[in-house]
Amino acid sequence: MAKRRFDASATLDALLGPSGASELASPDQLRMLDVAELRPTPHQPRTTFTEDSLRELADSIRENGVLQPILVRSTPDGLEIVAGERRWRAAQLAGLRTLPAFVRELSDEQAAAASAVENLVREDLNPIEEVEAKRRIAALALGLPEDQVMTRLRRLLDRPEDDEEGVRQLDTAFTRLGGEKWQSFLRNKGRILNLPTDVKEAVRSGLDYRKALVIGAVGDARERRRLLTLAQAGATVQALREAQKPLPDDRARQTQAVARALGQKRVLERLSPKAQARVDKLVAELHDLLTQGEEEQLR
Repeated sequence: MAKRRFDASATLDALLGPSGASELASPDQLRMLDVAELRPTPHQPRTTFTEDSLRELADSIRENGVLQPILVRSTPDGLEIVAGERRWRAAQLAGLRTLPAFVRELSDEQAAAASAVENLVREDLNPIEEVEAKRRIAALALGLPEDQVMTRLRRLLDRPEDDEEGVRQLDTAFTRLGGEKWQSFLRNKGRILNLPTDVKEAVRSGLDYRKALVIGAVGDARERRRLLTLAQAGATVQALREAQKPLPDDRARQTQAVARALGQKRVLERLSPKAQARVDKLVAELHDLLTQGEEEQLR
């Protein structure tokens, strides 16, 4: 029997909708828990907790207390923080022994969705954490492991008819999250996941993701370091593109590589129909440019 697909859109309705939100934070589920009894969830998309922001939140907690309870679930291994790990860390810095929490019975999938959603509504997520949270939502919508979901999204972008129910789930889930559609996510910020490690770290430290995508396309690590230095000094996206324009020898090698690829039928056949159409259009434009150049020389 095929595994039943997790209904991510329904779960997001429950987590984000007016009635669902009240159920998620029902007063009769509010308890004061010992901070030492809690442990972070393995589903946490956020991996970066800066010391400055934690100290700032700890100062606020000392003065005002924990204004928003965390979300916790019971597991065989104890109490797990589903949403609110940053508040838990800051509460410990503030010297609190207990903090308010809503305790819910949640499956692994529901906990993963809740953790992703809770992080996405925060304003201080870095782009990588945002992308990883949205990737998790997409994985839940399609019933796939996270390491397979981006490949499936690329296929569905070209052939949505292959999984119409999956596309519906994705559309609904991303609509509930607000902002960009899953197609835009895939074409834009989703590409962050393919960046080299050094560029990803720069993004975590505040590098604009658009600059990161330009720098990440460079294969040579030393050249990436040079471009990262330029970006940190304030170079624009266009300036970074200009800074890595290929030298004449590099341009010749690129031209030869493109010519070889266009002459190999098997290379072209591996492209998606959409990509093949794009290649055909570019080849036609290149032909027109070269023909125009020859005609101008004959005049």
